[in-house]
Amino acid sequence: MSSLLLPLVLGVFTAIITIQRQSAAREQRNQDRNASEKQRLEDQMAAKQLRELEGTLSDNRYKDDAFDAYIKEIDTMMQNNHGMLTSNLVTATITRAKTLTIFRRLDASRNIQIIQFLYEAGQLGEKNNQSALDISTAELREQIKRRRNNIIHDNNYNKRKKIDVTANETDCLIKDDMTTLENLSNELIYEIFEFLNYHHAFQAFYDLNHRFQDFFLNSNLPIKINISSMSKSKLQQYLTHIIKPYAYRIEFFRLSNPFIDLSLLLLPIMKNLTQLTTLILNNIESNYIEQIVNHLSSLPVLSSLIIISINTIKNPCNIYYKIFHLPILKYCQILIELLQCPKSLHVATNEFSTIEHLIINHEISIDQLPILLSYVPQLRRLSIGNLKEPKLNRNERGSVTLNYLTNVSFKLHNVNSISISLVTNYFRQIQVLTIAIQYIGFYGNSTQYLNAHRWEQLIATHMLNLSVFDFQLSYRGIDSNDERQAFETLINKFNSKFWIEHQWFFDHHYHQITWSNAAVFYSRNPHRRKDYVLYDELVETIWSSRFDINEDPIHHICIHSKNMIKESIDNFPNATKLTFCETFEVPRDSITIDFNRLLKLKKLTKLTIECHHFSFEQLIELLQFTPNVHALKLDSIILYRTDSVSIQQKELSKLVSNMNTITKVTISKEITLEKIQLLTTVFPRMEYLTINLYKQDLQPIARYLLSKSNSNTRYLSSLCISKQRNDLITTLKTLIKSKKLLHDYTLKVINRKLYLWW
Repeated sequence: MSSLLLPLVLGVFTAIITIQRQSAAREQRNQDRNASEKQRLEDQMAAKQLRELEGTLSDNRYKDDAFDAYIKEIDTMMQNNHGMLTSNLVTATITRAKTLTIFRRLDASRNIQIIQFLYEAGQLGEKNNQSALDISTAELREQIKRRRNNIIHDNNYNKRKKIDVTANETDCLIKDDMTTLENLSNELIYEIFEFLNYHHAFQAFYDLNHRFQDFFLNSNLPIKINISSMSKSKLQQYLTHIIKPYAYRIEFFRLSNPFIDLSLLLLPIMKNLTQLTTLILNNIESNYIEQIVNHLSSLPVLSSLIIISINTIKNPCNIYYKIFHLPILKYCQILIELLQCPKSLHVATNEFSTIEHLIINHEISIDQLPILLSYVPQLRRLSIGNLKEPKLNRNERGSVTLNYLTNVSFKLHNVNSISISLVTNYFRQIQVLTIAIQYIGFYGNSTQYLNAHRWEQLIATHMLNLSVFDFQLSYRGIDSNDERQAFETLINKFNSKFWIEHQWFFDHHYHQITWSNAAVFYSRNPHRRKDYVLYDELVETIWSSRFDINEDPIHHICIHSKNMIKESIDNFPNATKLTFCETFEVPRDSITIDFNRLLKLKKLTKLTIECHHFSFEQLIELLQFTPNVHALKLDSIILYRTDSVSIQQKELSKLVSNMNTITKVTISKEITLEKIQLLTTVFPRMEYLTINLYKQDLQPIARYLLSKSNSNTRYLSSLCISKQRNDLITTLKTLIKSKKLLHDYTLKVINRKLYLWW
């Protein structure tokens, strides 16, 4: 019996195995078939995406080429017609035809750039009895989909509002996405105006036709005022037609002009600013501050306030107390030199502020800080730009607990230590701590901040929520080998398990400054900073770690070494400010290729050159790739063996002259008339110029800059001489009067600087 069962069992077992194998094979075939189908679909999708990408790139290349060709053609026509495209009928007709044609070919963003270019080139407003370029009936391609999106401004930028296209507009655009400038909705025109800045739009479009005049005068849309380098006549027109009669529509007011008399401009209308949410007063004279602060209570919806004085305050008053009593203030930034926390200001007991973000950039002592903090229980972000040693020996502390405070930033100068009680009482909830410390000399007390164990205990015990520790400590005058060895012994202790577990890593480097050596120890968390420094001798330790910063908001790049341009593995696509530091050695060959890898030159808006050997020709070479730079600061103008006339005659100089949008120029070293002439030729849209000069050069330079026949200075309205010397103001005033150079002007000295505004 068993002999019969064995073959049967084997047969059944074989059959089961066969069935399982067939099932597995069938399942495998199905999986292979599904995988093949999935791969085929993925390949099709990838091919489709590639075709779409290639189409998009091709379309963008076409539009970029068309845009560049238009700018070059207009540049040539401007050169051939003394800077005015309406100087004769033929040129005006050709320019109009080219402009209307290019509007039909390009998208909205490029069309807006063209409008801005034409305005900044002086072609959309009447100048020197020349009529404006007529762009009426211009066809502008509009995007079908738009959405309203409020973007809250940071310290230096306006809010922008993107406005929905209505359903009817969308239907119309779907049927025909070509619409004339005159037929655009008020909302879309307002968006264009915001791109240009409201007062630029006013200058360019107010006199175009009655529809635009009605838009400015009868619209209910909010107004944003931004007054910086504006001539006296333009300001008066703006004040008469917009600011005074429509103060109730103003929601944003930014003033950055030390010449303007605030008792005539701002104070008389403050009661009418019923919709004002943001007030920014930058570079104002301190004698206006008390009056302004006294009137802030008349602004019912003010939520953001910035006050930055250009000089020291003479009569300190209880400014803090008055600001803290504003009913709905959320953001406050102040920099008022010599402003102290008065002895009469005690810790808060029952009167508190609504401020959530507080920035104090003038000097404040450690013992004053608890008093101020007692007034802001809703505080979420705190930044102190100049924290000093205790002065008043006040140990007052309020009962307020800062439960919402998550971000703290300190800058200290020769402060031996921060009180532990300050940390334990106010900073227990913080998540981000940024500390920058500077010391002159390397000595006992200055090394307390390099005590790694002390930091570990402080964080582990009192700052349990801390996720970002951004630390920077710099020493000037660390010259001996013993000091270097002691420095490195201390920083090597920042590699314990504690720091590794928190993913907090550090670097250090040495570099030479003026007459001594400097050492810097800092967190390798550049993605948390807005500024970033590239040094040559970067000493990276074994516990260093690089972060992916390609998508991080680093706005300012400072370069000390040309080698780091090529060697840096980081790039900074969001940088808008570039500084060549004093130690930067200028290479003989071009550096623009390497720069394009490091950052996007077209995004730059501010360029600073502190090094001493950057020639003017190299500057022009760089500026051809930075069309959006509007602020330029130079140590000096270096010509070497090339004369200024030959530089002006070069094609590249002419191209840069016609394409750049630089309106603010600062030259640190003394300048001559020859270099001033070169400067105004290359930067003919300058509105604000800061220079230094010798007394004997004042009269020829002033006569040239203020000459009514000088077309290269037609936009210039402000001049600052950075080092006021004896009798300069008298000499300049006498010259203006005797030669009748100006009719209406303001001349004053502030902080040993001579200012002229006309």
